[in-house]
Amino acid sequence: MKAIETLLQSWIDEKLLPGAALRIVREGRTCFSLDVGATSVACGQPITKDTLFDLASLTKVTATLPAVLLLMQDGKLAADERIGAFFADCPADKAEITIGQLLTHTSGLPADLEVRTRNSDIDLPGLLYRQPLLYKPGEQVVYSDLGMIWLGLLIEKLAEKPLDEFVTQRVFAPLKMERTCFRPSASCFPNIAQTEYCSLTDAYICGEVHDEKAFAMGGVAGHAGLFSTADDLCLYAKSWLYADPPLLAKQWRDQAVRNHTAHANGSRGYGWELNQSGTLLSCGQNFHSTSYGHTGFTGTSIWLDPVRELAVIFLTNAVHLGRNHQLRQLRPILHDAVTTALQTV
Repeated sequence: MKAIETLLQSWIDEKLLPGAALRIVREGRTCFSLDVGATSVACGQPITKDTLFDLASLTKVTATLPAVLLLMQDGKLAADERIGAFFADCPADKAEITIGQLLTHTSGLPADLEVRTRNSDIDLPGLLYRQPLLYKPGEQVVYSDLGMIWLGLLIEKLAEKPLDEFVTQRVFAPLKMERTCFRPSASCFPNIAQTEYCSLTDAYICGEVHDEKAFAMGGVAGHAGLFSTADDLCLYAKSWLYADPPLLAKQWRDQAVRNHTAHANGSRGYGWELNQSGTLLSCGQNFHSTSYGHTGFTGTSIWLDPVRELAVIFLTNAVHLGRNHQLRQLRPILHDAVTTALQTV
């Protein structure tokens, strides 16, 4: 694994990344851990096993997805149910959107809001009601923050408690993910990777969610807002690969990683991106076609390969360098280096 360490250190030295945490899970155990770089480019703390990263869109598959699947497992929700059944004032053009379509990004909702600022006025669910549909529900895959925000609202309605409370009780506590939370307290978590410079505060964002919509919503949302460590995400990955400990029954995990969007020219499971598109994804060239994963805008990713019993968690704060960073090009290189190294072990 020395080549991987050398590769990541070179990216830090070349200032392509401020810092990174890498974990490789293989056959049920964490076989490689590396923490390198710093939490910021100027006098940052070293990245350690305790460093919290803003997971950004990994929130979708680490909080919102398991919460929805648990509600299905509990018999409180079904994939073919319409969102209008739960939101009585939902306009007619959106009332027929199904839970499954929200999970697979085939709701027809836009990817995002046209204008996003940290001091936005977010009126929910009214803001969602007012969004024009780009397609008829079910027709096309459009990766959408808005759909996941709606699922977060639905979870709160069915669970009768805030989203962060529900996922802490039903997901993070059972998996012993003790350093995973929304709105981390600086007194409890003194080592948090900084993200982007904010002109409103004239400072780099640290300990507050980077995503503008999630920040305007109070830091808790279905699409972003979660913070975690690489080691905690290893626990989450093992729950998917081995059901250890059992959180979701096999039928629900299988449903989540099946391609539900082939009819819409997509490769999406429930929440997860599937390695079935035939194009080069962030997992590189060597992950099995049954693999699934997700990325986050701040610089985070998780990929799981059930055939090789492999998971790679790669957390960075690349957005600290601005939004024109090179992580999209670096991720496949990193994952190819991992699979190459494992072939020689």
